[in-house]
Amino acid sequence: MLNEIDLSSPVLDAALQILVEADVELADVDSICRAGLATAAEYESMSIRDKNHFFADAVRARCHEKGYFSGWQLLAHTANEVTLNSGMVDDVVKCLQVYNSLRPSGEKGPVTDLRMVITRAPNRDSIYLVAPKSVGGSAWKGSEEYNPAAQRKWYNTGFAPMSPCSSFIWLSVQRKMVARHDLDACNALTLLGTVDFDFDRIEVYKPGFAHAMELAMRYVAEMGTAMQGAALAALLNFDVQRYVRRIQESWIEGRKGAAFFGPRMTPPEDWTATMVGDCGALCAFGYEDAARFSESRETMFVSLLMANIYDLLFDLRTSSLVSSVMYIAAAGVAAYDLHTIFLTTVTDETARRICNGSSTVIPTYGDNSLLATGAWAPFNERYRTWERFVKYTRQLRCSTSPEAQEVLAMANRALILPERNTADAWQKVFAPGVQYTLTSRLTVAYVPLPAPELAKLPPPNVCHTCGVAFTQALHESVGDAIHGIAGLPASVIAAPAVSRAAAIRRAAFFASSAECCEVCACSIGCWADLASYLVLTALMRSDESTSAAEWLLETYAVWTVTTSPVSVATVLSGFDLRCDVREEEGAMGSRDVLDC
Repeated sequence: MLNEIDLSSPVLDAALQILVEADVELADVDSICRAGLATAAEYESMSIRDKNHFFADAVRARCHEKGYFSGWQLLAHTANEVTLNSGMVDDVVKCLQVYNSLRPSGEKGPVTDLRMVITRAPNRDSIYLVAPKSVGGSAWKGSEEYNPAAQRKWYNTGFAPMSPCSSFIWLSVQRKMVARHDLDACNALTLLGTVDFDFDRIEVYKPGFAHAMELAMRYVAEMGTAMQGAALAALLNFDVQRYVRRIQESWIEGRKGAAFFGPRMTPPEDWTATMVGDCGALCAFGYEDAARFSESRETMFVSLLMANIYDLLFDLRTSSLVSSVMYIAAAGVAAYDLHTIFLTTVTDETARRICNGSSTVIPTYGDNSLLATGAWAPFNERYRTWERFVKYTRQLRCSTSPEAQEVLAMANRALILPERNTADAWQKVFAPGVQYTLTSRLTVAYVPLPAPELAKLPPPNVCHTCGVAFTQALHESVGDAIHGIAGLPASVIAAPAVSRAAAIRRAAFFASSAECCEVCACSIGCWADLASYLVLTALMRSDESTSAAEWLLETYAVWTVTTSPVSVATVLSGFDLRCDVREEEGAMGSRDVLDC
């Protein structure tokens, strides 16, 4: 039966067919009565088998009456013998309600002289051209560091090889909170979420989906276990991603813009639920103890904001209405860089909590996700971070627009919110006069080591003068510094991933300066993105030799490379909010996920 599951149809019914065969009652009499499904006398008169079939039929009826995801909600709230996080399911239901209510506002950003054209042309030696989003390019394919033997379980049986960009983001977010003996199975279940990358539409990945689906159904039968929770959450996630994809495709087709009404229509708490429900990786929420969900979901929300900030250019062009940056912009406070300030506040506090905690404590899924995403977003090649940073910075410096100059000023201020609790900080973002309450970010300077291994990469195509200066910037770490919370272990700062990240940043800083000619600057920016996968592979390699705390602090240290002395996130999002972005015909594909 498992091999015959139709991946094009909903999966809840297939799970119910397995659950009804359990030798325990899925739901006790109190839960059944509380849900109004039967009287105590009616329910108690049934055998266990009949009770389970009765309840499964009630779930199916709820799907028919109130919608498919209401069936998931009934299962989560009523089947007390089934491991399915009801808070997570409630967030999913709220997410889909919000999705269906979102409408573009038609509002326009400030008019400036900043502009960008998205093109698939291989030669982008203009500061006004940028490549489309990708799933990680192809530079990694010839890498000795990144192959099935070296990936150390970052490659999952059944799925064809993926780029470091793809495998890292889907698997790193749960890397240090899932028990090692469950990791391979959880990896497969999590990869069902790559519907978000349209991998289910790519022939080479279809066997992986079939394998993961069969695995999920096997674990659905393991009553009351963390793996049952993971399997059901993964199936729910699969359904969610296919559901929202249809809505996203309608936005792309409509091309009505990414500006929407934000908190004027959707309260901040509902927006948190929306982003968590649409995180694309619910599996580990199902695996994690449900008692940790309230705390875990908050930092998961911030991890999604992290990705939104780097993805903003492409969200704007595809009329996405689920960008937290645009949500904050609708409140009028993105003009003060509150999205980045909130992100920095929470990320520092998360790292501080891990740094000061016990090395044996298992991090929450949200904390794991936030810090891992912090390393991934700038160094995934997907978002063209360094190409954009170089070209944006050069445009901003030449611009006569006051708004452009303000972006540069904000990128150098290093401010945070006074609130340390994530939920409080999120509410503070929308408080009147919030921009007057900001405080300076307190950090310690750390000196990164050189990364001589980057010399093995093919160099960018630059003139002799720029080539000499590029080489010096790349390899000379004396005088360089990264800024983060106090107390980071020396082993973290000395990690190859941190050294490589700092070297790439130095190269990008040189390219964005007046000392580099414009054509060479464009080449170096593109080179920096191509080299970025080596930061992720270094993190993959260090995973097995480090504790959860050490590894997550290493990902944090990689992220800090992008925060000071210039905030890369501020430059990227500040530019995107103020620029005129266009694309050449077909440059971004039908879903903005094509590789190139």
